[in-house]
Amino acid sequence: MSRRQHICDVPGCTHTRQRWQRICDLCYPQLPSAIRNNLIRAHAEKRMADWRSWKRRAGEIIAARRAARAPSTRWTSQSAFDLQARMLGERTD
Repeated sequence: MSRRQHICDVPGCTHTRQRWQRICDLCYPQLPSAIRNNLIRAHAEKRMADWRSWKRRAGEIIAARRAARAPSTRWTSQSAFDLQARMLGERTD
């Protein structure tokens, strides 16, 4: 018997969740409680239009947090190597 994979309700998230959950364990702590609770409550009460709008808001928040954590392009591997060597007191002449 195959088990169905349940995907997180947050748009852009591909992590799995438990059947009784609406949001995966990774997205849950990143969302404000108001958005989490309203998203869960709207689905439980079968208010699908509200549920979709809360999903959209949750997706925007998660996307903004991922963009803030994205690696910056201002550092090159050579500059990182040079900075590490300077911190360790090594000479790179």
